[in-house]
Amino acid sequence: MSETQAETRQWNRRDFPEAAHEVMQNAQTRKNVRHATNVIQAKRNAVVAELPDWEDLREAGAQVKAHVLRHLDHYLMQFEENCIHAGGHVHWASDAAEANRIILGLVQRHRAKEVIKIKTMTSEEVGLNAHLEANGVRPIETDLAELIIQMGKDRPSHFVAPALHVNRHQVREMFQREMELPDLGDQPEDLATAARSYLREKFLRVKVAISGGNFLIADSGGICITESEGNGRMCLTLPDVLISIVGIEKVIPSYRDLDIFLQTLPRSATGERMNPYNSRKS
Repeated sequence: MSETQAETRQWNRRDFPEAAHEVMQNAQTRKNVRHATNVIQAKRNAVVAELPDWEDLREAGAQVKAHVLRHLDHYLMQFEENCIHAGGHVHWASDAAEANRIILGLVQRHRAKEVIKIKTMTSEEVGLNAHLEANGVRPIETDLAELIIQMGKDRPSHFVAPALHVNRHQVREMFQREMELPDLGDQPEDLATAARSYLREKFLRVKVAISGGNFLIADSGGICITESEGNGRMCLTLPDVLISIVGIEKVIPSYRDLDIFLQTLPRSATGERMNPYNSRKS
């Protein structure tokens, strides 16, 4: 077993309360989490208050999801049929091990030694990065927060804001070390510029990308990805091969249903009225 695999298994064995208690003994971490949580919650409250029909939208979304769960087999088969018709391929995995085997096989089929990744919590759940690394494939996270977590050899602390516990001074130290930029400043624009330059080379060179998916659209066979940095769109459009790992619960009946979720998701997730980038791949 590789060191990376051992670390992943150790994290998976630990209960979250135990791990959280240990990490939160750090005063700087507590300060980082408190600040980030307050900012995000205040933004969410403000944009939610703008919609007089907010609770109606939430209920409509809940009804769509409940309907899908009652007819899950139908919508999954419809998605598969339409995805194949649009030129895609669908692979079914019964567990994490099978998902990892399928993805590694696809990467190896294309003889790739590196892959670029859009943030995907599903890949985090199945331990995909560790599996790829153990088999000689380097995964490169392109979401800024995920890149910070990866460079810090850390674990995500939140599924929307995975680097919520890290401040910009700590990010600067990581970038100075990992990107070999000893004179890098600590202002947000300095860090963003460094990340953009680092990732642009990867976008233009790496030929295989791995994504998650916010929604699987049954009636078109498309995959919808929402994000705020543009890295997702780069991963969706530039590489020769796109592999998406998506839970079956993400399927929705039709493109029309996005009208509900593209209003509720950004407000609750990041406190924004809309996601800057909403991309559909089919």
